[in-house]
Amino acid sequence: MMELPVHIQLRELLLALATGLCLGLAYDLLRPLRRGRWSTALTDLIYSLLNLLALLCFSLYAGRGRLRIFAVVAVFAGLCVWLWICSPPFCAVQNRVLRILFAPARILRRGCRRLFGKFFKFCKKHIAFAEKNGRINHDQSA
Repeated sequence: MMELPVHIQLRELLLALATGLCLGLAYDLLRPLRRGRWSTALTDLIYSLLNLLALLCFSLYAGRGRLRIFAVVAVFAGLCVWLWICSPPFCAVQNRVLRILFAPARILRRGCRRLFGKFFKFCKKHIAFAEKNGRINHDQSA
């Protein structure tokens, strides 16, 4: 078995670290979609398939058909670096951006709730008045 030159191993190590960083970024990009049980399961499935595809592509192209142990450790190290160092500021910025993007939807939802709340109170008041005065008959014989 022929040994790889050091510069090729270093290149593979750096690509493995970059792959881990990219997987951490993908996790943080999918994080806002994890709201309920089904969406969490779906995003976990997407992330798992993305991991599988990333490791497959890495082993085929950077690893020349082999997935070496140091590369797996480097991918994990890159993921840990992302999650411990890069993720908190990224998530803070991501949350601010999402709050700004979805602010019109929150305002619209609040306005619709008020409008429909007033409409339902109006209907309830007039239906109760009509029932009280005998304009609405509840025929139970049908």
